[in-house]
Amino acid sequence: MTILLSLDPGGTTGYSVWHYGVVTPLNLIEHGQIPGGLDGFVSWARGFQTRQHIDEIVAEDFVDDGRTVSPDVTPLLIKGAVIDRWSDSDVQITWQLNTYKAHADDILLKRVGFWFVGQEHARDSARHAIAYLKVRDHRPTMKRIWPPKPRTRTAAA
Repeated sequence: MTILLSLDPGGTTGYSVWHYGVVTPLNLIEHGQIPGGLDGFVSWARGFQTRQHIDEIVAEDFVDDGRTVSPDVTPLLIKGAVIDRWSDSDVQITWQLNTYKAHADDILLKRVGFWFVGQEHARDSARHAIAYLKVRDHRPTMKRIWPPKPRTRTAAA
């Protein structure tokens, strides 16, 4: 089994932890929100790292696209903390643009049971996890989240 940590970094960082395998679709282990910006994340990560092994991290990347005059750079600081904490390990880190969240809209999250009530940032971390495995074409997850449509029989003429 592969353990995936998914992050939506910010002033409040959303996180979710998942497992999946060659024949096992994405399954939720835990999720939550970490308040306190960089300091809150660093404190959480310290404790998390001692209690949970992970193999992969997927996180939203910070991109200053110029649309905001004074963007909140907290996600960039958390990116640095992720790199600092896990770059010397065997953990694979993948950064995604925020547009990847479009792979898992609200309707999909509700349908598959990943709608975390009152936890918008944790939901966004779930969107990143789903997008991560969709882009990698992880078949068990694809079949679970986007099951094939049943074939309809046509009457013989």
